[in-house]
Amino acid sequence: MRYAIDQYDKHGFLKAPKLLWLGWLLLAKAWVVFVVAGASRESGSKILAIVYPDHTMLYLGLAMGVPSILLLWLFGLRSPDRHWVNHIVAWGKTITLVTALAQLSQSIYHVYLLHGAFSWTNGVVMLLLLWFILYVANSRSVKDSFVAPPTQ
Repeated sequence: MRYAIDQYDKHGFLKAPKLLWLGWLLLAKAWVVFVVAGASRESGSKILAIVYPDHTMLYLGLAMGVPSILLLWLFGLRSPDRHWVNHIVAWGKTITLVTALAQLSQSIYHVYLLHGAFSWTNGVVMLLLLWFILYVANSRSVKDSFVAPPTQ
């Protein structure tokens, strides 16, 4: 056994590492901003205008956040009886990498639109996305957490 017993859930599936959960939240950052803006009623439109001055980038961010939100949800639904959930989650590493690369390319496009002007927001987001891509691509615990245990 490679992992401690408390790293498995009640169905025998390896739990996702905490860094993977944080990375999925990073990928769903447009949804987080959208919910925060909706919760603050009077200043919600100001928050959206500051973070996403172009509404098309907000909509694109919301669309690119859907796969990570679905993986967050489906990861908790895994059980030996739900083969379709296990099959979708098995593709989770690939889906996560593609989504992270798409968001990294969107951030690079933001820099292009600013004519290469430095922005702390874009710099930090691109650095976090790059670290997350490397983590997902190289981590053995991430790879093992997407594998379903054999059924009998």
